[in-house]
Amino acid sequence: MSVSILSASRSAAPQISFVVASYNSRPYLISAVRSALAQQGITLEVLIVDDGSTDGSIEDARQLAHDDDRVRLLQTTHNLGPAGARNMAIDQMRGQWYAVLDSDDLLTPGRSLALLDLAELHQADLVADNLLVFGECVSPHPLYHLSTSGSAYIMGIEEYFERSHLFGPVPSPGYMKPMIRKSVIEAHKARYNEGLRIGEDDELIVRLLASGCRYAITCEPLYHYRKHAGSISHRLSAGNAERMFIAECNVRTLVGPALASSKAYRGRWKALRRGVAFSLSIEALKQRRFASAITALARSPSALWLYRLPAIARWQKITGRV
Repeated sequence: MSVSILSASRSAAPQISFVVASYNSRPYLISAVRSALAQQGITLEVLIVDDGSTDGSIEDARQLAHDDDRVRLLQTTHNLGPAGARNMAIDQMRGQWYAVLDSDDLLTPGRSLALLDLAELHQADLVADNLLVFGECVSPHPLYHLSTSGSAYIMGIEEYFERSHLFGPVPSPGYMKPMIRKSVIEAHKARYNEGLRIGEDDELIVRLLASGCRYAITCEPLYHYRKHAGSISHRLSAGNAERMFIAECNVRTLVGPALASSKAYRGRWKALRRGVAFSLSIEALKQRRFASAITALARSPSALWLYRLPAIARWQKITGRV
């Protein structure tokens, strides 16, 4: 793969490197990047990685880089997906902290400084916040209902497993958009799994937590998470589900038998197997391969319960309760 870089500032290393993986994001890219540039009380750079866009959004990225030397544009030679695009930026970042910013989302102006203060207070290696969900036919609301005695807390790996169930009753913490110390990324040679198009964030966080990293989370929704028809996280094809399952098999080996046999992890594993069976059966039914659908469900009969999800999603769209 080759990398093209436009507009690289030569000033001192910034505190935060925002990484924006951009693929056909023209309706939202400028607003997302400007929300990063508007962060208060910090030094920063924004690395836009154009991942083979065909909608003209790369022209917006070029203009952003031309107008502000804190913006750097990288280009892939072909579409790599979010994991590959972010890994390219990690290799190029100069900041003390790595920060995820999806190309269709927004940051509140004080978000970064608040997270840096949180990291200092708790001596954390990773920090994140609640998400404010907004978008088309969506009533703005926090994604997580975090009940704690204070405004922030430390999330350990077992609690992470308890909350991160595919198609579970509560949103997975894998949706959070963390900031990670560059020193931690370098020490653990942390990179996203480029075989994943969905769930790459979750796997990276699990690997860091399994390595002993400290994860502090504030209950304040400082990151604005947009939902719309094109959102990648809304789609889980059978192929993506199977890739997630393969990646999770490696995670089980990584965390070791003691943690893999814990109640917290067993629930995550069971939910993943159920979700994979559901996705495989749905795709088989769409292709009128009824025997294959039955076979998939036979491997995890509880997947039948997930057939209620399409009806719930349709009702939420009608009522605006997304």
